[in-house]
Amino acid sequence: MFTAPETSEGDRTMLLIRTAYDLLDEAGLEGLTIRAVLARAGLARRAFYERFQGKDDLVLAVFDSSLRAAALQFHEITARCQGPVEALRTIVTGIVVGQLGQDRMGANRRGAALSREHLRLAQTRPSELNSALEPLLDLIAGHVAQGIAGGTFRHADPQLQARLVYNLVSTTVHTVLLAEEEAVPDRTGREELAGELWEFCRRALVA
Repeated sequence: MFTAPETSEGDRTMLLIRTAYDLLDEAGLEGLTIRAVLARAGLARRAFYERFQGKDDLVLAVFDSSLRAAALQFHEITARCQGPVEALRTIVTGIVVGQLGQDRMGANRRGAALSREHLRLAQTRPSELNSALEPLLDLIAGHVAQGIAGGTFRHADPQLQARLVYNLVSTTVHTVLLAEEEAVPDRTGREELAGELWEFCRRALVA
């Protein structure tokens, strides 16, 4: 597992992670090699291996960085929502629609690549992957707990409900990303899918 050093060391770690993002956008998983990362970042092999044991650790760092950033962004957005129902709908929609407002092809290649790695790492590195997911799952669970306390959602374990919601949404999105890997994603289709997924989740949660 990678460590996050301080000051300039931390800057180099983030440089490697950002470089991995760029390579995934440009060429998908096939383009993400240690040699390509070092060449693009302008760093020596020692700089890489001081931070990561191998490519899997770098991919986990990309997951960790992106998921924690998503959790922070959703936290800021849902703080302005009118209650747990709107907050959870916002999160589900955000996960499904994703970054389609940006470079669609690049975001799709990266998304498809990370989807493949997510499934593999869930088997080979489950504890590290779960650690990366914790902030987002905790955020979802917090809104579920709020809904339960207010009588909007049925009594259940908020953490379990959060994981069920996330697993349903993320697995569906992984399937879509893999199908659209080399195509221009359909924003309208994604928004319709988000609506269907949210309605499914809402009906499962409500009292």
